[in-house]
Amino acid sequence: MTKRNATTRELEHTGDIAIEITAASRAELFAEAVVAMGRIMYDAGRVEPRERRRIAVNGSGDADLMHDLLARALNLLLIDGFVWRDATVTARDEAIEAELIGEPFDRARHEVHEELKAVTYHRLTVEHTAAGWRAIVIFDA
Repeated sequence: MTKRNATTRELEHTGDIAIEITAASRAELFAEAVVAMGRIMYDAGRVEPRERRRIAVNGSGDADLMHDLLARALNLLLIDGFVWRDATVTARDEAIEAELIGEPFDRARHEVHEELKAVTYHRLTVEHTAAGWRAIVIFDA
């Protein structure tokens, strides 16, 4: 797995799942968010790095980019049955490209923790601070 200077912590939120991500760089923030979402849904430690899937999003702001990137990644699981254990991200001003590393979901090996229905815009925040980058994301569970 890629070594990142990033952290994720779960926040208290009634009925849904909320996380706060902090990272040293913008690219690390987006990569950690994708990996953290996977860890919420399944045991990422059991996912083998057999395939790579690319997703790209364009938008006018970091909050929209975060929402759309996570929504596309969620669709990889829900529609294509792809689970990931790691991600690398290239971040440009109005575009994010992510490469997710994982494999097709295997019910015999991949334990499901939580089913997420959607990435919400509620309290969605992506900001650059003096300490680095920070995001808050709430998922509809």
